[in-house]
Formats: sequence, structure tokens, C-alpha cells
Amino acid sequence: MIKYTISLKLKGSQNPNEEYQYTLSLTSYQENNPDKIFTSEIRESMRTNLQNQSSCKISDSHLNQMIKSWIEDIKEGYRSCPITLDLPPLIAEKINQLQEAGNQEMPTPIYPDLSEIAPCWGMLPPLNFC
Repeated sequence: MIKYTISLKLKGSQNPNEEYQYTLSLTSYQENNPDKIFTSEIRESMRTNLQNQSSCKISDSHLNQMIKSWIEDIKEGYRSCPITLDLPPLIAEKINQLQEAGNQEMPTPIYPDLSEIAPCWGMLPPLNFC
């Protein structure tokens, strides 16, 4: 069995040398038929593994793009497939799903004491104009 690796780099990453890898061991039949390798279980395993490593959200379109590129490289005989993608942070997805009820009680109003308010100098104008 021969090992094939996809290496994911994040576009705009703070560390340009940082990459996340996922490896598959393939038989000679699978090497010759890479289209048949990526079952739903392998696809989800790949997505989960790379999401856990990178802490980024991998959508279906990103996953399809990675797999398509990897299949092409396997057909060409390359054992490593580097790919760079612009992925959103996983925490942004979790924040969008946050449902916080919070404290919905109205606060008790505090009314100010106006009894001791008086002008500092001068006098107030009369309030009845008749």
C-alpha cells in the first residue's frame, strides 16, 4: 500500500509554513481508480480531520475542490497534493449557531428624587400665562 497525502495551507495565514495533512494508504487498484476512493465515510473523515487540525470550516464546495484536485494528482502519479484555500474560522460558524436566551426580565425603574432640586441663582419664570 502506498501513502498519498493532501496538504492544506490557509490563504492569508500568519504562519506561511503551517499546513494540515490528511493521508490515505491506497492499493494498486485504488491508485488506478481514484474516483472510487472517496466514499461518504472517507469524505467526512477527511473533512473532520482537516477541520480539527486547522480550526476552519470546510464547506461541501471546498471539500469537493480538494478532492477533485487530489484525484487529478493521484491520476498523474503524485503522492502529495498541496492545496491553498481561503477558509473561514470554525468559531465564526459556531457563533452564527449560538442561541442565547439571555435575561428577558425588565429591570425595575429607579425614579430620581426631584424634591430638592432648586435653581442656584435667579428665579424660575411663572408657569401660568393667563
